[in-house]
Amino acid sequence: MEKRVEAMLAEVLARVTPTASEKRKEFELARRIINKIKKAKGKHVDVMLCGSVARDTHLRNERDFDIFVLFEESLSREEFEKEGLRIGKRVFAGHEYWIEYSEHPYVKGIIESYEIEIVPSYKVSRASKLKSSVDRSPFHARFLKKHLKKEHKKEVRLLKAFVKGIGCYGADIANEGFAGYLIELLILKYGSFIECIKNASKWKPGIKIALKDSHLKKCKCDNPLVFPDPTDPKRNVASALSLEQFARFVAACRAFLEKPSIDFFFPKKTKLMGLERIKKELGKRSVIVIEIPKKEKIAKDIIYGQLKRFRSFCEAELAKLGFKLLNIRIAELADKYCYFTELESTELSELVKVLGPPVFDEKNCKAFIEKHRKAVSGPRIENDLLVVVEKRKIRKAKDAMKKLTRFISLRGKEPIKSMLKKAKILEAKQIIANCKDVEFARALTEFLKARERFF
Repeated sequence: MEKRVEAMLAEVLARVTPTASEKRKEFELARRIINKIKKAKGKHVDVMLCGSVARDTHLRNERDFDIFVLFEESLSREEFEKEGLRIGKRVFAGHEYWIEYSEHPYVKGIIESYEIEIVPSYKVSRASKLKSSVDRSPFHARFLKKHLKKEHKKEVRLLKAFVKGIGCYGADIANEGFAGYLIELLILKYGSFIECIKNASKWKPGIKIALKDSHLKKCKCDNPLVFPDPTDPKRNVASALSLEQFARFVAACRAFLEKPSIDFFFPKKTKLMGLERIKKELGKRSVIVIEIPKKEKIAKDIIYGQLKRFRSFCEAELAKLGFKLLNIRIAELADKYCYFTELESTELSELVKVLGPPVFDEKNCKAFIEKHRKAVSGPRIENDLLVVVEKRKIRKAKDAMKKLTRFISLRGKEPIKSMLKKAKILEAKQIIANCKDVEFARALTEFLKARERFF
């Protein structure tokens, strides 16, 4: 490795590694919480610190950790959930907390500015006997404690910082990226950050890698990246990784090898467009924003699952109506979510050509003719198809957006159903007015530029 790159990675490591005093504070807080849980009366049989803090692979200022409360396998699911919540609430007595949902509910809260999860888990003897998806976390903790050596930890931090810098970190629904556990396994597989980057730059969708070749036979998964869990080889650790995030990572690895830069780890903020530049851009581009106020204390995976389904719904319905979508992006701001949407045009022609069935499809031809009796022209025959020209029911994108948000606000699921009832559809003038809010202006700037951080 070039000395210049070595020096750069050393600088990155110095910036992302928690200081000794920070680590002491984290472990002291974790120790106090664990002792509090151990002393509490209940049906739990063990308590474990899990996640990257326990393994000393976390990044500076991440300020979150997971504490698992373990229960016997024989405990009923009802009692398991009840006890898990009771203990979690006891931990956060006098502090801010809320209920999150994974496969089952658990308590999450803030103590001394740290975000802490108190997660109930069954204490099972083997991964094959899992009773809930979180039961595997203690297996991960024990496996990495055994196999992750001191020299690996700095490499994990480098890879984590890289993945975070390019926008691929987190296996939650919002990010669909790399889990911390997957990053740790990649370092165990390749040995170092640089070797991982070199190998990943050549990955193609569907690639399968493992710590042991025998694991690949057990993992019958079809994902962009398949990496069997060494503690349960039937499971793919990379199952949450989307094709887009997989592609982003591969492209970033290639770009880094071609031109290494510290900007991959600590990306520069997108330069904010001035108001005049924003006005100019909006004057020549067709941009609409759906602004949705947030609801407090909704589990992030739940709301992002719904936000992404609504985005897909909008994409499909706008296409059916004849609008050409150039880009759509969900941005999370302090008090709202925004769908930044760019179309080829926000207004369509008055008339539209509608293709019908082949003439030889007698049944569907009759139905098509009946449906389009009031067509502006037609039906006529083009080649073997029936064709009519109709007046469009919806010509303006803003009207289409209103219809789509209203539809989900009436027929969708909570919480997005009630959130969309308060949604606003913003066009150029309202968008410009909103740019007084710097956070909104930055999100709009990033949308208008739409450039990957490493290109």
